[in-house]
Amino acid sequence: MKIKRRNTYITFFMLLVMLITFLPVVEVGANINEWRQERDRLRQERDEAQSQVRDSLDLLTGLRTEITELAALMQEYNQRIIDALDTLEYLELKLLDTRIALAYAEEDLEQARQYRDAQEELFHERLRAMHEQGPIGYLDVLFQATSFTDLLVRLEHVRTIASFDRQVLEDMQAAEERVEQKVNTLILLTEQYEYEHAQMMVALAELEAAQEANAAMIYELEADEGKQALLYELDREAEQAILEELGVIDRRIRDYETEQARRAAEAARAAREAEQAARVAQLGNFGGQFICPLPGFRTTSRFGSRVDPITGRAGAFHGGIDIGAPGGTHIRAAAGGVVRTSSTGWNGGFGNMIIIDHGNGYSTLYAHNSRNRVSAGQRVTQGQHIADVGTTGRSTGNHLHFEIRRNGERINPAPFIGR
Repeated sequence: MKIKRRNTYITFFMLLVMLITFLPVVEVGANINEWRQERDRLRQERDEAQSQVRDSLDLLTGLRTEITELAALMQEYNQRIIDALDTLEYLELKLLDTRIALAYAEEDLEQARQYRDAQEELFHERLRAMHEQGPIGYLDVLFQATSFTDLLVRLEHVRTIASFDRQVLEDMQAAEERVEQKVNTLILLTEQYEYEHAQMMVALAELEAAQEANAAMIYELEADEGKQALLYELDREAEQAILEELGVIDRRIRDYETEQARRAAEAARAAREAEQAARVAQLGNFGGQFICPLPGFRTTSRFGSRVDPITGRAGAFHGGIDIGAPGGTHIRAAAGGVVRTSSTGWNGGFGNMIIIDHGNGYSTLYAHNSRNRVSAGQRVTQGQHIADVGTTGRSTGNHLHFEIRRNGERINPAPFIGR
């Protein structure tokens, strides 16, 4: 009855501790749903803002690409204008040379005409002289010869005159043809150069007009690029503001969840301590509580469901706790009692093991020992050296498998030994 009353007090005390512990959590928890709703809203705004930033960047990149391409086109047009100006200068020089040559040709034509006029005047003078002396021809000159020698002389004179007449006529005709051909050629060249010059002037005007249009377009694009760059920066700032606000909400929720987990852990620890205290109270019949059989060493596997260390199968039940220690480490009795079993061999995978009966339905088991130091029927005291750590039986290394059993049922030994 006394033990039952102690358990009641302990349970009431632990419930009071848990209530006090969770009061702030309940108060803060009233806002957690609002925070989570706010977080969801901010995440949606963040996604929209990030999409807007990407769209702004795409537009900005597109404008900059257009500006780069148009600048390259303007550079090409500049080179074409330079080439057109060079061609125009060449045509102007050729046209000037042709016009100068035409002027010289016209002067040559004038001289040729003067020469032709002079030769024609000589021809007419000779005809007038012949007319004044009477109608006499070449045959008359020959028939008037007084001797054969005179005939030869007269014949030579006639040939000379006839040759001169023919030469005058041929020179006149050749001079006319030469001058006419040269003038016609120069006129054609002048017309050709004038036509090419006019065409090049038209092409140059078109290039300059296109370049002016390109300059106006690039001016507009640069203005649009400046505006878009400003919009992009504003979108980024809006996104950053949302991210900062979202970070604040995330930290609040994370701090709340961390605090909730910490308080839950404290509550669980308090519950374990309450359970341990209750079980210690129940163990009052055999004169004390359990101690750790391997003090100072770490628990390597806990009570309950686990992954089997040999098969790797999940969900295997572990009926005690494992405490790792070097082989040969002394194992102490968790409480005083009588040794009911001290056996060696396989023992269902336990290897060398010891079972101690502590009374009131409680017993402890120590397995995988390298050596048992007590015998069945022997009475031991709490903390007595009863065995050495080993790895016998179904084991993967040196450790102690320790169990507490109540009325034959395995229970979690951790709360009883402060683990």
